[in-house]
Amino acid sequence: MIRYLIKNNFKLMMRSATNILLYIVTPVILVALLSSAFDDLLEKYEANGSIKAGYSISADDTDVKAELLTEQVKTAANENDIILIEYPECDVEKKIMEEDLAGFVVFEKDGKYTVYQNGEHKYEAKALDYLIGSVDKRIAQFMLDAYRSDVPPEVKIDAEHPQYMEPIEASDYYGIVEVVYFGWCAVVCGAGIFTAEKKYHIGKKLKVSGLSELQLFLGKFIPMLLVVSISSLLTAGITILLFGVHWGSPLISALIVVMSAAAATAFGLMFYNITGNVVVTIIAVFAVVWVAGFTGGSFETYMLSTQPQVLKDISPIYHINRALTELSCMGHSDYTLSAITYCIMIMLVSAFVAVAAGYIRGRKGE
Repeated sequence: MIRYLIKNNFKLMMRSATNILLYIVTPVILVALLSSAFDDLLEKYEANGSIKAGYSISADDTDVKAELLTEQVKTAANENDIILIEYPECDVEKKIMEEDLAGFVVFEKDGKYTVYQNGEHKYEAKALDYLIGSVDKRIAQFMLDAYRSDVPPEVKIDAEHPQYMEPIEASDYYGIVEVVYFGWCAVVCGAGIFTAEKKYHIGKKLKVSGLSELQLFLGKFIPMLLVVSISSLLTAGITILLFGVHWGSPLISALIVVMSAAAATAFGLMFYNITGNVVVTIIAVFAVVWVAGFTGGSFETYMLSTQPQVLKDISPIYHINRALTELSCMGHSDYTLSAITYCIMIMLVSAFVAVAAGYIRGRKGE
């Protein structure tokens, strides 16, 4: 019986072929537009060499912590290709613009400091801020250890650039992330099933068929997953042919795309089983996906985004985007496991909630 249901739902989806066609073509159009619009930005990102920054000291010579911080920051900066130039006390913002500095550090009393960042050099400014923060934490730990011990420990400061993504072309970046983003709009492909179910009261007829809620869920989930996965892979193939998009580790990348589609499909079905309304489901899913995409790098590249890292980590799209783009430009990614794990968790939780919601609605006679 469930095989018949899967086959029938697949046919219903094919009747809405326009939705599926748009689902395939729309990301291709966006890739063309976004890769062209942001090509110069990513080229600038790739061309970064030494980082030029300024600093001034407002603390006196007797401030041991300030002196230690200043000296160790200069040492760490020299080791990490950051050129620190000392300026006397001045109008910091004016000096940044005059000298085209990535940032400016003012070392103050008691080891305090202020970092000014140049908005036109966001990447370099973040690297500078990261380095100084790293040195400051190490010095604080050193001073705490020295206070607790009779024998002062040796000062060892090891500060390196944060691990930003390797250079990647705009066509590669957006050719990957837009496939992921639209993959999460999987509910569009199931609109044909939902509409027919409401129009012909298919749901009520299936209630007397003896199928469990899990079987009814799988009857929608499996054909939707097949269509969404194949459509996403077709989109990826088209972008490879048209724009030369490079997908690293094809098998692993394909697995992540399919797992992302599975999570998105279950997520959409969960909303539909809760609301029972196609329009509300599409609006709710699109709203959540837009927010997750915004924080996850689907619009502004995540390596240049000013969003707090904690917000990025919450978004499953961020983990998927980062895993796929790092596989593309580096051949490996520390986010591969988290991306797959995130997808599995979302799929299982969404499936459980969808089945439970379907059962409750069935008990109410809806």
